[in-house]
Amino acid sequence: YKDDIAPLIPMPEASNGRKIGLIGGGPASLTVARDLALMGYECTLFEKDPQAGGLMRTNIPSFRLPEQVLDEEVNQVLDLGIKTEFNSEITSMKDLLKKDFDAIFVGTGAPKGRDIRIEGREEADNNIHIGIDWLTSIAFEHTKSVGKKVIVLGGGNTAMDCCRTAIRLGAEEVK
Repeated sequence: YKDDIAPLIPMPEASNGRKIGLIGGGPASLTVARDLALMGYECTLFEKDPQAGGLMRTNIPSFRLPEQVLDEEVNQVLDLGIKTEFNSEITSMKDLLKKDFDAIFVGTGAPKGRDIRIEGREEADNNIHIGIDWLTSIAFEHTKSVGKKVIVLGGGNTAMDCCRTAIRLGAEEVK
């Protein structure tokens, strides 16, 4: 598919000499990088994980967003000349501001699931997982199995992804 659209992808303008640092390799930073690279900005993307994609890579299961498709889309942006520093978590904004950037974009997202407060929650802690965190643990292959019966609270995309993932991991009953 890449060859089908390659001629349609605009080429970046000549460098305008401005340098932009982008924190996070997810959809927000990739969008900013694409737009600014086309206008001649030199972009450097800092990502704590070994690849760009952010939550698209870690929280959307590959049966819904195939890794090959994600790689192709992300690489279309990175191939515009974006410098990448993977496995590079920014832990000090003060230190980053000392580097030679004209501007810094913070695109770290805010991935936080919602916990519940119900009787018995603490006692059952080993068997209760926050959906977004659980999907991440599966994406990074920390979780490879699930119990026979699974209950998912919620009805949005994350909840549905958790249901479908639990079935794929061998759950016999998912409600």
